[in-house]
Amino acid sequence: MAYKSMTANTFAGELQTQSGDPGKEAIDICRRAWNSAHDEQAEIKGSSNWDCEKAGNKAYLEAAPSLSGYKNICDFIACINYASMTGVVSHDDAAHYLANARIALSAIYHQPKPISEGNSYAGKDARKKPKNN
Repeated sequence: MAYKSMTANTFAGELQTQSGDPGKEAIDICRRAWNSAHDEQAEIKGSSNWDCEKAGNKAYLEAAPSLSGYKNICDFIACINYASMTGVVSHDDAAHYLANARIALSAIYHQPKPISEGNSYAGKDARKKPKNN
């Protein structure tokens, strides 16, 4: 069984990383999940390369961060972009995943502002102005 490891290489063949890369840790977690599932499937007698890649692709997506919280959403976007560029997901599937991320970001943006305790309008949405009677 031929082993195909998922790596992030530049055109010169060197691993391209920076300590401050946003999403890098999430991508690394997804890549490790892909490699682990691929290797496990490769150990099963009679597994084809397609079986191994399918197992890896499933594990990659399962390892992607949930769409909750700003950082998770940004990490999810990074993982899906990487997956699209490396063939883990098709470009069409990536478009659907990224549309979901866009909706999640919008939900965070439109989330009601917290109401401070000293606010005389406690219990009401802080964005609404009181009506003058």
